Amino acid sequence: MRLLEVALPLPLEALTYLPPLGREEEEALGRRVAVPWRGEVRVGVVVGEGEGRPALHLRHALAYLDERPLLREEEIAFLKAAAHHLFAPLGQVLADFLPPMPELVHRVRLFPRADPGLLPPGLSALRDWQEAKGFDPKLLDLLREAGVLEEEVSFRPQKRVLRLLKEPEEGLEEAPRRVLEALKALGEAESQAALARAAGVGVGVVKRLLEKGYIGLLPPEPPRGRGPALEPLFLPERPERVNGGRLRERMRVLKGLLEEGDHLVLFPEVGLLERFLEGFPEARPYHGGLPSWAREALFQRPGGTVFATYGGLLLPYTPQGIVVVEEGSESYKLPSGTRAFIPPLAELRARLLGIPLTYLSLVPAVEVLERKPLRLPVPKPRLLTLSLKEERGWPFTGRALALLKQVEERGRQAVVLASRRGFSALLLCPDCGYKPTCPDCALPLRFHQSPPTLLCHQCGHKEAPPPLCPRCGSPLLEPRGPGVDWLVRELKERLTLPVYRFAKDGKEDLTPLLRGEPGVVVGTTALLRGPVLPGLALVLLPYADGFLMDSDFRAAERYHRLLWALTELRPGHRPLLVLQTFHPDHPVHRALEEGEVEAFLWEEKALREALDYPPKVRMVKLEVAHRKEERALALALELLEALRKAAGEEEVLGPAPAPVPKLKGHYLYHLLLKGSTERLHELLAHLDRRKFKLDPDPFRFVGLLED
Repeated sequence: MRLLEVALPLPLEALTYLPPLGREEEEALGRRVAVPWRGEVRVGVVVGEGEGRPALHLRHALAYLDERPLLREEEIAFLKAAAHHLFAPLGQVLADFLPPMPELVHRVRLFPRADPGLLPPGLSALRDWQEAKGFDPKLLDLLREAGVLEEEVSFRPQKRVLRLLKEPEEGLEEAPRRVLEALKALGEAESQAALARAAGVGVGVVKRLLEKGYIGLLPPEPPRGRGPALEPLFLPERPERVNGGRLRERMRVLKGLLEEGDHLVLFPEVGLLERFLEGFPEARPYHGGLPSWAREALFQRPGGTVFATYGGLLLPYTPQGIVVVEEGSESYKLPSGTRAFIPPLAELRARLLGIPLTYLSLVPAVEVLERKPLRLPVPKPRLLTLSLKEERGWPFTGRALALLKQVEERGRQAVVLASRRGFSALLLCPDCGYKPTCPDCALPLRFHQSPPTLLCHQCGHKEAPPPLCPRCGSPLLEPRGPGVDWLVRELKERLTLPVYRFAKDGKEDLTPLLRGEPGVVVGTTALLRGPVLPGLALVLLPYADGFLMDSDFRAAERYHRLLWALTELRPGHRPLLVLQTFHPDHPVHRALEEGEVEAFLWEEKALREALDYPPKVRMVKLEVAHRKEERALALALELLEALRKAAGEEEVLGPAPAPVPKLKGHYLYHLLLKGSTERLHELLAHLDRRKFKLDPDPFRFVGLLED
């Protein structure tokens, strides 16, 4: 008998089911299927078929939901290879990459020949077809197991709109012609009534055109790129990575790479994708910001040039090539689910399809330095480092304020970048060193001034600031570590320019600046995803070290990438980048002064190889957590003891407290494992996966929210 291996979008391996009754001979691989699971009906994908003797406990799938496979064998092979790479169940990978399912229509009734007496009291309505959602799922499952329940499961029909099918013929009356002209101008109409209103006619005119085939009810046209097409920059051969240059030059190189055939271009975030769409009217966007019907439509009919975020890796088609834009961006890191980092999976997808992959970025990631490069000339940044060991003034030194005054006098625009939200990083008693700390996280409480509040940016704990130091009674509790609100206050006191706030927790309207009016924007790294300011002349980091002092080995590389990204805040121009820092001679600053994009990264790569760190080997992070610190440590030591039987000393680091040892009431301990993917599988086989969380490609070891 045929058996189906069904992957549900849950953290599970594939489950075995019998085919739907009466459809045992149909090909099922790659089709979506409704199956009973724990008293409910779930939708999964058939990822395998086979023959065998079914066990007594096996259940029948309820219905196939696709007339043809949604996924090809190539996509199923990718899902399985990605699960192996990520040390994750197949269902979890499917949940991360499959677009949202359309809504289900699920109807049930008692089999016509079944005895109605089998129904529990109050369920006589099941003699006729009924919507399943009105009944207890567990009760329906009992009837299903008893073999007396008939079911119909399908996807609810997708959205339909009115679209033009043929041009008006000569001799067509005035009213129908107006309708067709209105529809041509609109592109599509939501309803007959909406189209009639737009054309200034009665609904009956629209109905007659629908009957005669001039217009039709069709799925909406998925969005496409916009704006005039860029002039392509053709290359004699396809490089494995493209770096440097200005943004527009890199876009022209991309245009040349995409000139013929189907292509998939991956972006770390929607903002960058939308910026690229301006020069690629032929591109079809695919990302989580689109309505579900648009993603479903593209998934059903992929092809052409697709600009996508990470979900595009599962699109069921074979492009001629894949391009990964800004491959080092941390936005490629999934914060939950498999916690995958996308560029290695893009490489896996390209290898399985047998197609080329190209990385395209201003600054290459350390992991791709060995790839065959095309280096575009980089305009040397305009950089000024101000040593906080020598300059006076805080949070703005005298020279920084003088530069801001120049911006004011010349009617230009400036950006001031802070590493944290709120007013200050903490309150500090200068007499005894006391600082209010979150009771549930090992972190100081951020001070917000309006209204005066101490807030934990991780768990949301909130309390009023104490009037006196609880430890020594001093009235001198002082804010330390300026945040966005402190910088805004300082600038409003010292400048006559309008000052705007732009951070994750609040973004003021920048329309006047977009019109070219002078002003200053103070914000967090959210500014990197904000609109382009046409008069930007100055970018200032009052405390640049706040972006550098992170507790992981990638901190310096991340800082290097941030500074180069700031040089492109106004494409085609070179705003002055001013860094207030205690480390003016840091290698990142020297590289920026010299206009060298790659030199620092090669130094980083050599250092990591000496330490046996990525990219020389893979590293995975195991995290244990418990509300009792001693129990968290005991769990971590149990993992270490289990690993000692198989791992060498150089393959295991830790256990050690996490850089922030307590978050949201849980004490955290980390172990780091190093080795090849296969070797890591061997080591993880000795551990109980229920006792820890696994990060397959750790990019940060703290896991904090943007601050």
